[in-house]
Amino acid sequence: MSVLGGACSAAQALANGRLGAEVGSPVTAALVSNGLATLVLAATLVLRSVRAGLWRLKEARLPWWLGLGGVLGALSVAGTALATPVLGVALFTVVQVCGTSVGGIATDRVGLGPLGRVSVTVVRLVSVLVAVVAVGVAQVGRPIGQITVGMLAFVLVLGVCRPVQVALNGRITAVASNVGSASLVNAVVGTGALVVVLAGFGVTGHLGLGGWPAGWWLYVGGLLALVVTGANMITVQSIGVLRTGLCALAGQITGGLVIDAVVPNGARPTLWVCCGASLTMVAALTAGLGRRRHG
Repeated sequence: MSVLGGACSAAQALANGRLGAEVGSPVTAALVSNGLATLVLAATLVLRSVRAGLWRLKEARLPWWLGLGGVLGALSVAGTALATPVLGVALFTVVQVCGTSVGGIATDRVGLGPLGRVSVTVVRLVSVLVAVVAVGVAQVGRPIGQITVGMLAFVLVLGVCRPVQVALNGRITAVASNVGSASLVNAVVGTGALVVVLAGFGVTGHLGLGGWPAGWWLYVGGLLALVVTGANMITVQSIGVLRTGLCALAGQITGGLVIDAVVPNGARPTLWVCCGASLTMVAALTAGLGRRRHG
């Protein structure tokens, strides 16, 4: 399920990236994506199980910071729309995996996820190191001026935020006992954060909106986001934050390579990017070999 969610994430990155480039604002593209997801999830309020899950969340009086998962999700969508046209889907994912690996092992260790604390083992450390090496391999042969250091650092930060988002959303899902309820909370918070940011850009005159493109597939990012978020919320309950993140990235990097290879005018993956992608998948598999210990 994590791998499937990762593959959908690659397609979401393409759609949101192209939409952001067309309208001239990655934040606008993120708002369209999150807004569509929010509308679809709002329709699930007709289900008694979803309403019951929201009631359980209200009764639990959870700390406010658990809602930051939605904000981090909105940041991820906007950042993806900004960085993907520059890096390409495959390279974007390979760089992101470095941050996700480090963030995932740290998040598991401090017990932020629903499984509580998960020990740092040699196997887990090896998986992180393999992921870091993958980033360096993917950069071989690319002119240093072609990819700015700032863009690479930004994508690494997005990677670190990803497992934190998964952990926070996983804890909300555990309390709600319903993925639909937790997803709705996540979408509403994320959409609200994007509205505030977009309003700020509008007030300062930095919105820079262009025309709306006609391609229908540019607007499916929100629907794909439902699959991505739902898969993460379910799988983190049983395999932990690090494994969820790395398995999702294994699916994302595979989907990214396929997309970059077949989509016209896309960033063609180099041999070194393919090697980096292979190492990413090795990191995901390695993380699943160790025996999980809590403490």
